[in-house]
Amino acid sequence: MRRSSLLLALLAGFSTAAAQAQDAEWIGSVFPQRVHDFGNVARGAQVRYAFPVVNRTNSEVHIANWTTKCGCTDVKVGARLIPPGTQTTIEATLDTTRFQGHKDSGLTLVLDRPSLVSVELNMTCFIRGEITLTPGQFDFGTVRRSDKLPSITLTLTYAGGRPEWEIAEMKTQSAKVKAVAERVNRSTSGLNQWTVTATLQPAIANGYFKDEVTLITNDPTAQTIAISVVANIQSAVSVSPSIINFGSIRPGQSVTKIVHVRSSTPFLLTKIEANKPDLQAVEQQPGSSPDHAVNVTIQAPAGAGPFHGIVMIDSDLKDEPPAQIKTFATILPAS
Repeated sequence: MRRSSLLLALLAGFSTAAAQAQDAEWIGSVFPQRVHDFGNVARGAQVRYAFPVVNRTNSEVHIANWTTKCGCTDVKVGARLIPPGTQTTIEATLDTTRFQGHKDSGLTLVLDRPSLVSVELNMTCFIRGEITLTPGQFDFGTVRRSDKLPSITLTLTYAGGRPEWEIAEMKTQSAKVKAVAERVNRSTSGLNQWTVTATLQPAIANGYFKDEVTLITNDPTAQTIAISVVANIQSAVSVSPSIINFGSIRPGQSVTKIVHVRSSTPFLLTKIEANKPDLQAVEQQPGSSPDHAVNVTIQAPAGAGPFHGIVMIDSDLKDEPPAQIKTFATILPAS
């Protein structure tokens, strides 16, 4: 009896270890980045990072819940259900206003598909108490493409006691935002005040935009300072829904969904094109209208597995980029 109990315990241990190894394998694939270091940041900065979630498995990934590791951290989940072959982001924002020095934070995700696991996403930074930033980020809010692209100015104050302290250079992650810095005043006691201005550029695309301005200073102990940039660029044309999940379908099966393409004034759809031969999109009633109904149809291909395609819609509205519809499906094996 004792030998049987010992054997069962050993088998259970091996089974648990095998399950944990299998979980670790797909978690590492779906969450390729689980740690981010912001480096040096000014006190008062609100720094953001978007952790990628890429479903390379053959099963749906579902985020059931999450908890933050600090009240200073805010979380936005792009999508809680991630079908095979698709991706989203988990955006975490750390508010540094109440802290100085080394700071750890992050969040814990709870997933219940493809198995019940928890995933740690961690952030760290070093908050420079002698450098303050007001407000804490370049937050442009909602920007309509028809408007003149705006600028935002922040105030950076250095009180570290070095009269020669200065911002020597500025860099951005993309060419879609331009940043400049200008000294406001400097005292012999080492108090420096600067204005830092960011301006969105015409090349910016529709949708949620994130970037980062990096200040490069002449201080070797805090040579770089990161500032987050966020904006929501709204198109003159809206698509609803902009993401279609056809669900699980068998080879040869045809499924149609209706999408509405709208604007505040009447307009024409000049071109509708899908990037996959198994995907078609047709306007129901061509002509000038503020609301166009478009039938999007998938004819399921023969191969089983995840399917994803894109429909691009052009209009006659000046300077308006093509609207985009993302489509997903899971093709079941032939019966």
